[in-house]
This record gives sequence, structure tokens and C-alpha cells, in this order.
Amino acid sequence: MAKKNVIVFLAEGFETIEALTPVDYLRRAKAEVVTCSWNNKYEVTSAQKVTVFADQLIADLSQDQIAQADLIVIPGGQPGANNLKATIEVISALQQVFEQGGLVSAICAGPLVLAEAGLLNGKRFTCYPGVEDSIKDGQHENKLVVRDGNVITAKGPGAAMDFSLELIGSLLDKRISDLIAETTFSNESLKSY
Repeated sequence: MAKKNVIVFLAEGFETIEALTPVDYLRRAKAEVVTCSWNNKYEVTSAQKVTVFADQLIADLSQDQIAQADLIVIPGGQPGANNLKATIEVISALQQVFEQGGLVSAICAGPLVLAEAGLLNGKRFTCYPGVEDSIKDGQHENKLVVRDGNVITAKGPGAAMDFSLELIGSLLDKRISDLIAETTFSNESLKSY
């Protein structure tokens, strides 16, 4: 199976679990995941005051990387989602990956960024309760995870694992997603608790 390339955008005020769970799970599934900082600093601090060191800066995100991207992940959290929504390079990358048939995804307040890029037009989506009031296009569904074509959305922090498994199943294979779920939640791993 060919390597799958994933970009996870990080902006100041992102929701920790919504960004790092997909990174963790996708890397377990052997996807090539790059975390990309929204500005000129590698250090990005979450809404929960967890500082992470991004793999690269948005200024260094090449056209080749975007052209080869199979999936973009937009975490929620505030002001993280609004910061990404206001970053033209993020909007442009989402539009390009979507137009070339790749997957675009967002969780919690992240669908605001997809809406800004015009990618929820005519699509079913979910988001953090109340965020749908700010999204004019698309059809909101009160579900943990919704996939409509090449758009995947999830409700909030509590859906981070389901979201990540859906990303793996859609990007790679349902069998790989099931295997990751089984090894992550196996009874053997729970025996130590």
C-alpha cells in the first residue's frame, strides 16, 4: 500500500486531544503525518496550555506537499479554529486537497474553517454544539462523526478517538482502523489498570 500523506494544522488555542489523537492514531497506522504551525513559530500552545513543537512552519509548506496530501486535519478549540480560519494558506491548502479528491476533516469548532473554505456547501456535517449556528452552508447532523464524500467532521473532544478511527478507515482501510481500535482498546492493555 502506498504511503498516505497527512497535514495537521496547528494554531494557538487548539484543542489538545483533537489535534494529538489523530496524529497518534494516524502514525500508528503508518501514515506520514506532518504537523504544521499556522505562523512563524514552531511552538504552538493549546487551549489547555500544552505547548507542542510542530514539524514545520506554514511558510515552509510546499506546493508539492499540498499536491501530495491525501488528508488535511483541522483540530477544534478556540481561538485555534478562528486562527486557522483567518489563515489564507490553510484555506488555500484545504481547497486544493479537496479539489484534487483528497480528504478534508475537522472536529469541534474546526468545521468553521471548512465552511470558510466553502467546503461544506451541500454537505452533511457535525460540530461542537452551537457552532452550527455560525455555519450557513451544509446540513448539520447531531452525531459524533459524519462523513459525506471527502469531508469528515466530528463533534468535539469526546469524539477524538472515533474521529481518528474514521480518518484511518477512510484514508487507508477499515481493517487497519479496526486493528488500531482493537490494539488500543484491547483487554490486555486494560489489565494493567
